[in-house]
Amino acid sequence: MPAPDLHARVTTAILAQIETADPASWSPPWHGADPMPRNARTGRRYRGINVLALWCAAQAEGYTDARWATYRQWAALGAQVRKAERGTLVLFYKDLPRSARAGTSDIDPPDGAPFVARAAHLFNAAQVDAASQTVDTATLTPPDPLPSFDAFVAATGATIREGGTRACYVPSTDTIHLPPRIAFHTATGRAGTLAHELTHWTGAPHRLARDLTGRFGARAYAAEELVAELGAAFVLADFGLARTPHPDHAAYCASWAPLLRADPRALSHAAAQGSRAADYLTALQPGTREAPGIERFGPL
Repeated sequence: MPAPDLHARVTTAILAQIETADPASWSPPWHGADPMPRNARTGRRYRGINVLALWCAAQAEGYTDARWATYRQWAALGAQVRKAERGTLVLFYKDLPRSARAGTSDIDPPDGAPFVARAAHLFNAAQVDAASQTVDTATLTPPDPLPSFDAFVAATGATIREGGTRACYVPSTDTIHLPPRIAFHTATGRAGTLAHELTHWTGAPHRLARDLTGRFGARAYAAEELVAELGAAFVLADFGLARTPHPDHAAYCASWAPLLRADPRALSHAAAQGSRAADYLTALQPGTREAPGIERFGPL
């Protein structure tokens, strides 16, 4: 199955939701409090477009379990996928010889890069009989998420100025501006806003050097906002926190529609960059050299 198929499927599904759902009540699949999807056999979490594909499926089918695996992986665990259950498509990338891949990305391989994309179908634990607890589920929702989140933010070393009425990241001063705590209706709302701005912060030239103008041209701003939305969702998922919708929720979501219509791979690229940003923030935590337990090339 060709690699673009998953990009098109997920993008089409989200566009259809934006265009047909009630704007006042619809939320994208990354606004839930679902934990990051993990492989039931390895315990490793998925990333990028695969996270969105699995979250979309979980939202549509009402799955609450974060564990996924292929038919064979479930069988190896002594479990049986029930008859007539439909799998959810994901992609993984087979790395070609190192000599052939100089200068390529290992997160969002472009067309023609020395990676071979392979498709796989995953089944949620809710689709399986006799699915044992092969993953320590206590690790999926850390205790005291807000104190833990505050410690996570402090460990990044980001300069955060509280005051005013607007949240933003200012590249010229490399600072995050955030309204005072009292301005937020909920603690989780503040956490979501701060995670969004921290994702912008990771894109600075001396960090991840994320410049989307070459990829998206005039739509680079919309793409960066989508990266920040997804990066924030990925960060908050590890704390069991739901993403609070943007104040102008309907218009904000609709602003991405032209970008997604023009480029079916835009969502995949934004998801890859959001994963990269979340990984960067995780790597700044004490005692962490790199983001742990991540399937870099896919689920298998």
